[in-house]
Amino acid sequence: MASLSQIAFSQGQLELYRGNQAFTDGELDEAKSHYEKSLSQNPGSFEGTYNLGSSNYRNESFEDAISQYQEAASQTEDDGLRAKALHNLGNAYLQGQKLDESIKAYKQALRLNPSDNETRYNLAYALKLKKEQEQQEQDQDQDQEKEDQQDQQDKEDQEKQEEQQEKEDEKKEEQEQNKDGEGEENEGEKEEQEQKGEPKPLELTPREAEQMLDAARNEDQKIQMKLKKQQKAKNKNIDKDW
Repeated sequence: MASLSQIAFSQGQLELYRGNQAFTDGELDEAKSHYEKSLSQNPGSFEGTYNLGSSNYRNESFEDAISQYQEAASQTEDDGLRAKALHNLGNAYLQGQKLDESIKAYKQALRLNPSDNETRYNLAYALKLKKEQEQQEQDQDQDQEKEDQQDQQDKEDQEKQEEQQEKEDEKKEEQEQNKDGEGEENEGEKEEQEQKGEPKPLELTPREAEQMLDAARNEDQKIQMKLKKQQKAKNKNIDKDW
């Protein structure tokens, strides 16, 4: 009579078999379900864990695949099986753009199985991508540095231009102020000269004007009387001579 552990193992093997069939047929979700059931019956199964990782990898669930391949590598002491798990772990890391982790996994796999040319090829490919990535980052750093330098140069040029413009504006304003001052001074001198050259009109009251007219008439009368007297005296002298 079979024990419970034997029955569970047999059930786990059956689910593993069904999972493999579904995986071969491309039914990845169904395969995953069978592998998970197999592992629930036989948790320490390297094959169940490894195959679940493969179904997740084929389904592009790379983070899940990484976790399962890591677990599978720790579930066996067989170097060949561990090398296979580490090889696929490197592939999952590579698909997830984790180049450093991918390179490390491939190197571990090669130490366990140095004759695996596929792992060696994948390692070379990952190293090539890493070199390109570093070169790209270096180029980006250089481009950023050049851009920063150009920005700094543009900033300094702008500051110099603004400073020069400010000086020119100040000079222009000073010249305009001097010009305005000279104009005001010349205008003042002109007004002063005009004021000196032109007599100011007298401002008289009507009474004062009348008095001045009377005075002028009186003066004129005095002059007329004086002239008449002089004329009479002259006539007398002429008559006397005759």
